[in-house]
Amino acid sequence: MNLKDKFNIKLILALLGIVVIIVSIFFHPLQNQESKKPTDEELKTFKKVDYEELSPDGLNKIISYKTLFDPSFYGDYYKEYFDNNIIISARDMEDGRENYIFIGGRLGEPKWLGNEYVFFTSYCGSSCQGIYLVNVFNKETEHGVLSYMTQGDNKPVYTHFKDWFGHEFKFNGWVDGVRSETVDEKTYLIFDMGNGDKESIGQKRFLFTGNALEE
Repeated sequence: MNLKDKFNIKLILALLGIVVIIVSIFFHPLQNQESKKPTDEELKTFKKVDYEELSPDGLNKIISYKTLFDPSFYGDYYKEYFDNNIIISARDMEDGRENYIFIGGRLGEPKWLGNEYVFFTSYCGSSCQGIYLVNVFNKETEHGVLSYMTQGDNKPVYTHFKDWFGHEFKFNGWVDGVRSETVDEKTYLIFDMGNGDKESIGQKRFLFTGNALEE
């Protein structure tokens, strides 16, 4: 092999080395970060209690956890993923078993609706709010939407509510808070209403029957 051939081989090897370095720089970190995306099971190991509430009959407790960001394990790539996730579980107060029923981002505090269901809000935009209904025993989930509407100057604002069962309601004011109440074994979903200027205008109540909301 002459000197020219040796030079060409060295040049080719050098070029290949440069290509390998470029590929490693641009693709390896991304692949490495993607491979470390936390699974739902891993999220459950990085959590702290944020809210808890006993069911009306005292037999179960609903617990909301915030996921804790661990930079030593995942690096900075998934910080926002951890910061925005909420884990909701139900704990049997007799045997202590815990049933994880929902994992999602930007969720409100879970509230009991009777002894079998919980509900909680979710973010869906500046003029609307999602609202979930979950059966704590079989994890069946329904999703509703609260849309906050305006009618122009000097006209009252109103809320359009598409519930968990496909029914739609319209009522004055915007929802400032959501809660429930059990009275004489009847369960009510209650919206605390405001006029859009942080002034209370009362409540909007629905009777929850298990398969419908009734005004």
